[in-house]
Amino acid sequence: MTDQVLTILKFVLMGLLYLFFARVLWAVWSEVRTPSRRPVAGTVRQGGPGAHGGAPQSATAAMSRSAGAAAPAAGRSRKQAKGQRGRASRLVTLEPRHRRGLTIPLGGDVSIGRAADCTVTIDDDTFISQRHVRFYDFEGQPMVEDLGSTNGTFHNGSKLVGSKLLHPGDRVQVGTTVIEAQ
Repeated sequence: MTDQVLTILKFVLMGLLYLFFARVLWAVWSEVRTPSRRPVAGTVRQGGPGAHGGAPQSATAAMSRSAGAAAPAAGRSRKQAKGQRGRASRLVTLEPRHRRGLTIPLGGDVSIGRAADCTVTIDDDTFISQRHVRFYDFEGQPMVEDLGSTNGTFHNGSKLVGSKLLHPGDRVQVGTTVIEAQ
């Protein structure tokens, strides 16, 4: 090959490297910047599928309703959550960011999944099964149970097999959604 062809190939290679680095920087920037406010995908059904007035409510309506009740104790509960002993009485969504703050009271059966008959429907997460996880009371204590989901449920970072007792401060991951018991 002549020196002119090698020089042209060097410039082409340098141009491709610059394009690659520009693409990497663009990808990092798009992950780091603050996303715009999007509508929350998911619904919360009060009282389960067979209860009176069981029409789905938007998750934002549930958040605003529960935020008013929990506002005075918000700072206190975050500090106490990890070391707090006792019975968990609600579930609070931590991740993803657009669903953060969604509060679900623990009482009776609470199911999470993509199916319309679940108490909490999360239809924008493809890692969540139709009926993924269930929270229920067993002799007055809250329990969490994986319902045979494809991708599994994680309780405090460990894969959940069967049922487990739920304590305040415990974290449950369902797909990309992280929920904390409080």
